[in-house]
Amino acid sequence: MATQQMVRSTAPGPTGHPVLGMAPAFRRDMLGTMLAGFGRYGDVVAYRFGPRWGPLTQRVVMAHHPDSIHEVFTTPRLYSRRTTAFQVLTELIGTGLLTSDGEVWLRQRRTLQPLFTPRRVAGYAELMTEEAARIADTSPVADGATVDLHELMQRYALRVVSRALFGHDVDEAVPRMQRLMPVLSDLALARTLQIVRAPLAWPTPRARRISRERAAQYAIVDGIIARHAERGAGDDMLSRLHSATDPETGQPLSTEEIRDQVLVFLLAGHETTAGALTFTLQELGRQPELQARVAGGDAELARAALLEGMRLYPPAYTTERLADVDATIAGYHVPAGTRVMLSAYVTHRHPEFWPDPERFDPSRFTGQHERPRYAYFPFGGGPRSCIGEHFAMLEGTILLRALLARYRVEALDERVRLAPMVTLRPAGEVRATLRVR
Repeated sequence: MATQQMVRSTAPGPTGHPVLGMAPAFRRDMLGTMLAGFGRYGDVVAYRFGPRWGPLTQRVVMAHHPDSIHEVFTTPRLYSRRTTAFQVLTELIGTGLLTSDGEVWLRQRRTLQPLFTPRRVAGYAELMTEEAARIADTSPVADGATVDLHELMQRYALRVVSRALFGHDVDEAVPRMQRLMPVLSDLALARTLQIVRAPLAWPTPRARRISRERAAQYAIVDGIIARHAERGAGDDMLSRLHSATDPETGQPLSTEEIRDQVLVFLLAGHETTAGALTFTLQELGRQPELQARVAGGDAELARAALLEGMRLYPPAYTTERLADVDATIAGYHVPAGTRVMLSAYVTHRHPEFWPDPERFDPSRFTGQHERPRYAYFPFGGGPRSCIGEHFAMLEGTILLRALLARYRVEALDERVRLAPMVTLRPAGEVRATLRVR
């Protein structure tokens, strides 16, 4: 009887504003609000958005324990991606691998998986090394100059992904891409947190702005694809997208699907890696002795530093699923239709699995460590884990080793303000001094 009563209970959580619920708190400080909820209520926290009662009430359950995260990620018959956040992303960047669901996603994943095997990804090491050398050796950085680490890392990551995609750089598009990403992220987050979302077809100021920015991003991508077509097929990812087929059905990707995949790879692919590298370099810039060891050429330590950077600052800091049927999480009842949120940012600070969780310590990822699979999930998990994980790790490790072999990075700010948008990014410049070794 006690077990049955527990299973039927409702997860605890803050009450929030009587009309808006927790929406103002999440808009004001999402990361702080999630951490405070975890600290007060534990591994399962319920948040209300909108009025306390009525059709506009939305309830979100956040699960922080690795066991619960494992269940949500690996039980697709209970949880789908038909959530508000993914609907908004679809409005902005189309139906690519990041936003598609069900049979459409499964077909796309089967079709694209051969492009991201470890062997195929290893083929990009040379261009990654060239672009890392461009940043480390030929970029206009004078000895002792102050730079914005995030701008440098965006430049590197965007050039790497553009060369991998198109076989050449897209330098002319870099400034426009760097401007668009925070704008689109801000619009997406604001629309996701709205209690009532008007259709984009309605001529509201926000809808008009979203349509304008979406048209701008597609214009950039369409221009790049058109120039690629003029040169003809080559040994690049876009050429492979055109020739890729579903191994089970033989069906190729449509023109629209190729366009949407390119947009996802170009935007998400460079933004997440740039953020991970920026935060990792910022932390290493505050620990000169540790930085010197990474600079000494220890590939394992460089990789561990990047993994630790993504523990503290996971680019994909939250994700969500929709409970398609009644479910339970850690004994709490989750009614069908409830949004279930998972936050790598919070779970990566779970003191049960990460002692002294705010300390940057790459040794957490060297040697053998006993911790649950989903105590750490910067690339998601389950069948929908990030297809670009191997690519991102190789790209990041190559840059860290090349840059730190050339320069000592001295962080100028004790802490970096965070902007939790579609991805976790710095809220402003990340200033550092680079000194030639």
